[in-house]
Amino acid sequence: MATTTDYGSWLNTVGDLGVAYTIGIAVGDYEDDYDVDAIKDEYVDAIDAALPTGVFLSGDEFIGPFHEEDRHFNGFPLDDEGELDIAAIVESIDLMAIVEKHELWTIDQVAECLGYTTASAAGAARKKLSSWGVKAADHRPDSDSGRVRAVYLRREVEAAVEARPGQGARTEQQT
Repeated sequence: MATTTDYGSWLNTVGDLGVAYTIGIAVGDYEDDYDVDAIKDEYVDAIDAALPTGVFLSGDEFIGPFHEEDRHFNGFPLDDEGELDIAAIVESIDLMAIVEKHELWTIDQVAECLGYTTASAAGAARKKLSSWGVKAADHRPDSDSGRVRAVYLRREVEAAVEARPGQGARTEQQT
């Protein structure tokens, strides 16, 4: 087993206080509109996948091989001192694309997307999501009433809308 050493903290290499802080900047004041835990998991996985073998992110610290013969960084960006440029690797990850994948919608937003406007729009939207097999991503307290309400991943709702019957080729009407 190779001996490892600290390659620097998130602050020293990326310039922010930590992974959670960087994600907080990305979502801004809309933290409740996103599955932040899923964003963090996917972001860290993407960073670990982009780093060379043997280098990884542990919390807010980058860890990697201590001995020179264990460092296989060919093809990876290097800084001015010839060391692994972790900041460049992290910057190559599209955090906003990850954030967008984890946007959460309330049932009212789903109803609006479906074009439902009547008083029973929320109920109709729930029924439609159920028929499409779209399940709630989480349950969270409503900011106005305090009642726990389901939230749905926007991408799953939009994918279900795109795939709904009647969209695209009408293959059931063969002549």
